[in-house]
Formats: sequence, structure tokens, C-alpha cells
Amino acid sequence: MFEHLGPVPEVRMSKKETNYKLYLSLLFFSVVVFVFSMGVSRGPSSKAEESATLSAQVFVDSSDKKIVSTAKNFSVFDFVIDINQNNTSLYKLNILANGVYDLNVIGDLKLFHEGVQLGQIDKMDQNGKIYFDLAEYQLKAGKNTFSLFFNNGDSLSPGLALSFSISDQEDIFLIKDGHVFRPQADFPIAGGLVSVLEKGEALASNLYVVNDFLINSDVPQQVASFELSSIGEKLDLRQIKLSYQDLESDDYPDLDFVLIHNKQPLAQATSRQGEIIFVLPETIILQDLQREQFDLHVIAMPVGRYQFFIKDILAQGALSGLDISLLDKLALSSVEASKYFIQLQAGDLDKKLSAGWNKIYSLNIKTKGIDKAYLDRITWQIDKQNLDIESVEIWKNGQPYIANVVLKDNMIIVKTDASNPLEISQTDTEISLLANIVNLEPKAKIEAFVLPDYQPIDEDLLLGNIIWSDGENFYNSYKIPYLPLEPSILAN
Repeated sequence: MFEHLGPVPEVRMSKKETNYKLYLSLLFFSVVVFVFSMGVSRGPSSKAEESATLSAQVFVDSSDKKIVSTAKNFSVFDFVIDINQNNTSLYKLNILANGVYDLNVIGDLKLFHEGVQLGQIDKMDQNGKIYFDLAEYQLKAGKNTFSLFFNNGDSLSPGLALSFSISDQEDIFLIKDGHVFRPQADFPIAGGLVSVLEKGEALASNLYVVNDFLINSDVPQQVASFELSSIGEKLDLRQIKLSYQDLESDDYPDLDFVLIHNKQPLAQATSRQGEIIFVLPETIILQDLQREQFDLHVIAMPVGRYQFFIKDILAQGALSGLDISLLDKLALSSVEASKYFIQLQAGDLDKKLSAGWNKIYSLNIKTKGIDKAYLDRITWQIDKQNLDIESVEIWKNGQPYIANVVLKDNMIIVKTDASNPLEISQTDTEISLLANIVNLEPKAKIEAFVLPDYQPIDEDLLLGNIIWSDGENFYNSYKIPYLPLEPSILAN
């Protein structure tokens, strides 16, 4: 009966005791896994970002070089490192010298970056690999040009041939913000062959002249053009020897020639038995690998066909001090000299085709070497599509010209009045071919061109696509220069 006077018992739900050690272990394990996974994922993404922001490429000049053994300060290996960011340094560079068995030969090499020498050679191995001590040389963004120089060349001898290369990616490193990376290239990258000569070489090259037809005139006319250059050293040019051959005769008349340099007369000479010798009044310097142009002009060349040559030169090497000449003579131009001829040239016209009258060809014609000549016949070939030609007219210098016009198949034959042929002078006469176009459809086109002759004229029949005369004799276009002419094409 007195139980209510005692302590009241605690009433609550029963639950297990919390295991804090287990929770802490699981939490620690999860943190370790998270940190490790973040570290693993961060590595590759960092490298990808680095490769995306840092890039460089290497390009090498692969052209061959020739130098004389007495030359000083000349480049034997040139390359470019193209970098996309500033604050990048050249950390490592090794260059392999190929064809060198005497390490004393390459011990004189110096590395330059755009005129600034970079460190010294750190060491060389027996394979000819050169190791440079660069001390992290800083480069600019963009193209960085490097050159490997022989400082004095005292160890070089004529006949030596060598080349230089960067073998693989391990031979060139760049560094930025503490990260080392390799530039891209198709390794190995090699320069050209460097040949050491006793003396320089002279080279001649032909520049083909357009004026391969000329008239017998007292006015000098160009018959050939050529270039001279040197390899290995500068040359002091003192004499030029040319020659010519008459392809139709064994005679070699003595002719007067003029040599032009830089558009100015340089020297004059009279040929002897087909040989032309120009003694230069002043020495011309032929720079290494730079070309000098010369033009040959003749005065009053007789009628005939001629071939011109550059036979030899006389020069002295600026470094070697030795006499230098051409290795072989070089054929230049073939020229045909005539008393006179007529010259045809296509003129300009509107290339838009429309219904009605259209100028479908413009021809400029003049005489060369004669005051006047006469045109008796001229022929055009016409190719057309999606149109018809109703009628044709000939105009002379912007005015209608009465002539006999024959449309035959795809040809238009124009015959002038035999008693009053079309007169040609030394100034351009424009002959226009006009056609009245009908039944014009979409994508219509008409093409016209002058038909030349490929055989000499038949004097009995006087047949030819083009017939002209000097007032006494008739000719076709077999000997007219610069034919065939370009066609004219009109379209809608």
C-alpha cells in the first residue's frame, strides 16, 4: 500500500548503443577514396589542359649549301621554333652532325638565336652529337629563328660534306612555369647537305624572251635574256662571252650587240665568227644565291633563224681569289629575223551575250618593218550553243566595212575587195567581228577564234585562212608570230 511513496521507475523504449568507432572508420575510408579519386582524375585533365595551352612546332631549312673553305661566319643549319606563348624557355637542345668523323671540325660551331649567341657547346660524343648548355634561354611567342654557325672555318677543307639534324623529341625540350614539354615535328628533322668548295661556282639560267620574231632594223632589238648568280662566295664578274649560230647558213656575219643590265646599257661588242665577248667597263658583284639579269640586243640582224648561247664568263672569287668560269654553256633563245611581217593581237570586248547584235571578236593588226601591208582574207572559227546567228558584219576602227562575208559550217570567212584590200599600217587597226544573235536560250555561249595557217602558202591557188600582201607578194599566216591567238567567249 505504500508503493507510491517510492521512486517512480523510468519508462522508455529500448535501443542499441551507438558504435562511434565504426562510423569514424567508414568516414575516414570515404575521405581517403575521395582524395585518391580526385588526385587520379586531376592528373590526366591537367596534362590535357597543359597540352592544349602550350604548343610549339619546329621547322628546318632543308636546302643544300655550298661554301668555300676560306669563308668566315657562315650558317650551316637553320631552324625555327614556333611557340604560341610568351615566357617559354629553351631548356635542352642536342644537334647531330652527320658525316663528321673529326670532332675538331665541329668544335668551332656556335649557336645563335636571331643574332644572339646562346651559351657554349657543353660536350660532344663520338657519334657527332653536340650538346648545348643553354641555361633556360627565354624565347618570345611566335617564330624564333636559330642558326648554327662556323665561326672561322679554319678546320674545314675542300671536299668535306656534312649535314645537321635534330634526331628526335628527346633532343629538344621547352619549359614554361616549371613544366617541361616537347615541340612537335616529324623527327628526325634534317638540314640540307653542306659542301665545302675550293672556290665558288657561277651559274647561268635562261629567261625566255617573248620577242622571238624581229625585223632587220637599225634600232636595237632584244634577242635573249639570262641571269647569272654565284654559289659559295661572291664573284667579281669582269667578262661575259656569248655566241650565236645561224640555223639556215654557215655564214657568221659580224654583227653589233648591246648588253643591258638593270635596264641600262652596260657594254657593246661586235661579234667575230659567231662569238660575242663583252668586256665589262666596271666589275659587277654576283652575290651568293642572288641573281643578276642581263638582256642581249642586236642591231640589224640579217634575215634568218638564229640560236643564241651564253658560252662562258670570267670572274674572280672574292674569298678564294681564284678565277671562276661556267661549267657548261647554256642555250638561250631561238630567234627568227624577217624583213617585215604583220602582227595580230586579240583586243578586249564585253563578254556578256545578249539577243541582237554582239561584238564577238576584236582583233588589232599592224605592220612591223614595213610602212603598210594589205589584208585580203581572214577566217574565224565559231563554236556556239543554244543560239543562232542570223547575220554577220565586219567593222574597221569602229565603222562598218564592206567585205564579202561567207558563213560556211562553223567558219566565218571574210574576203576584202581584191582591187581595194584592207590597208594595214604601223599603228593598230581594229577589226571587229559582229554577229546578230537570235533564238537565244538560257546557258547560251559563243566562242570565236582566228584560224592560223600551219603550212606555207600555195602561190598558185592562194589558199589560206589568212592571206596578206606587201603590195607585190602574197603570204599566209605561216610565218606570222604569236599565233594562234586566245579565243573570245561570250555567254549569258
